[in-house]
Amino acid sequence: MEQTMRRQEQLPGAFSSTATKGQHGRVRWYLVHTPHGKERETCERVRRIIPHELMQDAFVMQKEYWFKRDGAWSLQTKPMYKEYFFVATRDAALLDKALAQLSFGCRIAGSKERAYAPMPDDAQDWYRSVLDDNGVVRNSVARIEDGVLHIEQGPLVGQEARVKKIDRHKRWCLVDVGEGDSTFRELLPLDVPSKT
Repeated sequence: MEQTMRRQEQLPGAFSSTATKGQHGRVRWYLVHTPHGKERETCERVRRIIPHELMQDAFVMQKEYWFKRDGAWSLQTKPMYKEYFFVATRDAALLDKALAQLSFGCRIAGSKERAYAPMPDDAQDWYRSVLDDNGVVRNSVARIEDGVLHIEQGPLVGQEARVKKIDRHKRWCLVDVGEGDSTFRELLPLDVPSKT
């Protein structure tokens, strides 16, 4: 039980809000815990086994990040949340019951006495707007002119107000996701080659 509590405390920001009993009808995103490094493999196994009417999608949310090796920068892709993948379902309780029956035993993260914590609707809608068809948040390119950020390419175009911190040297930014009490920050790739 203590290990479960620690795992719940380490859930990504979007899922640290109050758990709900599940909402039938609307497709919601939920985290599923998996062993480190097994995110894609477990996700694909679940996708093959669970019927579509119970689980509309399963995916590993990923992001690009800048990596420097031998003085040269390149873009790499990695899971956004280590040890987790996402499922999209209308019925979290029924899906969790099906997942518990699998021989490799994965469950919806944060589930406790049939209470499930979906990603908040506003955050889910925002991620849909920035993820590409492969579930990856790609790099954005911007310039800073007279102290004002202008994002010119990539999924963060038009999202300047959400950007709260930039590290030009490491090529990342902190972005506010969600609205109100459910707001959390996400570290995303942002290349700002020009500052005047």
